[in-house]
Amino acid sequence: MRMPRTARVEEVVLQSTENTGLDAKVDEAVAIIQSGEGAPMQAIGMLLEVLKENPDHEKALMWLGNFSMMSGQWDKAVDRFHHLTQINPEVEMYWLNKSQSLLQMGDTIAALTSAQEYLNTYPEATRINDLVAGLQN
Repeated sequence: MRMPRTARVEEVVLQSTENTGLDAKVDEAVAIIQSGEGAPMQAIGMLLEVLKENPDHEKALMWLGNFSMMSGQWDKAVDRFHHLTQINPEVEMYWLNKSQSLLQMGDTIAALTSAQEYLNTYPEATRINDLVAGLQN
């Protein structure tokens, strides 16, 4: 059985249209990594360049967070998803990925705290509720 090689990604509607050139650079970098052709570290470098230009670029942060999770760089994933929760706090997937990364680092208390923070505002969040229920059993 073959498992997917890429992390699950939810499409997030970005609010800004001023980053069109940066978005194209992110799309190109992601295509390089997902195709398996080209140099993945060069593509990561492209994503980091986008963040140098705009440290709050949501799409670049999201993909860097996903790629950090895929490569087991949990501390980087936590940082990137935490940043995303500050930029766009209503996106459940950012909180879920942050909490799951904290769990992978062995910090169950921080993972629960993060999940509960989201649930305080969005109590009907299905995936976060499932995560919390699983941790409290």
